[in-house]
Amino acid sequence: MIAVRRSEIKAGGTVGVVFEPAGRSEHFAVMLGGSSGGIPEAPARRLAENGVCAFALGYFGAPGLPSELVEIPIESLQQGIEWFSQTYAGGKAVGLMGISKGAELSLVLGAQMGDSINRIVAVAPSHVVWFGVSAPGPDPDRRTTRSSWSLGGVPLPFLPCPPDVVPLISEHGLRTDVFCDASRHERWEVDAARIAVERSTGPILLLSGDDDHMWPAASMSEEIVRRMENHGRVDDVTNVVYSGAGHVFLLQDFMPPPGPGTGPQYDFGGNAPADHIAGRDAWQRAVSFLQAT
Repeated sequence: MIAVRRSEIKAGGTVGVVFEPAGRSEHFAVMLGGSSGGIPEAPARRLAENGVCAFALGYFGAPGLPSELVEIPIESLQQGIEWFSQTYAGGKAVGLMGISKGAELSLVLGAQMGDSINRIVAVAPSHVVWFGVSAPGPDPDRRTTRSSWSLGGVPLPFLPCPPDVVPLISEHGLRTDVFCDASRHERWEVDAARIAVERSTGPILLLSGDDDHMWPAASMSEEIVRRMENHGRVDDVTNVVYSGAGHVFLLQDFMPPPGPGTGPQYDFGGNAPADHIAGRDAWQRAVSFLQAT
């Protein structure tokens, strides 16, 4: 592993941590975490330890940021990405790597920012914008009736969670994939909420597990591929689905062991051997992809 330098960033509305590899790096990426909020330091550090200068950019759930993942202004993320590009990458385009809701966000940003983003790694992604979620707390059911993102003060079209959906509780905890079933919505609703991934200018790498119990990332990845194909860009998307892996295969090394005091327990799906194999391969793919610039 390469030694890294850590720098906390608070510049206007931009909050995060930059990890710089020892020596000079020619590769730059912004890391976006998921619905747990905060600053995704651990995966950003992992990128830097492998030679990618990485900016763990927060968008909610940290001091100076919104407390809930509800109608987060896309402009605030654009500002942070542009700051990172100018300050660390010499004004060049940078990569994005997002996990779960961060993957949804990375695809939204790719569709909005054009040449400013050179490539995207979307881990456990979504093909549509979903409903926002409230702040983490004792109630694991964090559904809201509002969009996750906004642009120009207007909420992005999104798929709401039908109010009659009942959470599933397995022996491992709460399954939230029942909240994100696009087949429960009218086709026009789904089409309105679809992310215009074809507007991104660079290639996209999709990584998911086929036993995801948080949301159906593997089937949603297929929808992303289908949209890229329909717009003549199928060669610009790579879709890797890991057999038996769950939602957090990329984050296994960073997660605390379950037990008292760790908060609500979720059923992420997958199993330890499959997640380990998937995580090891996914990290190698992600780093190689982000360095292919």
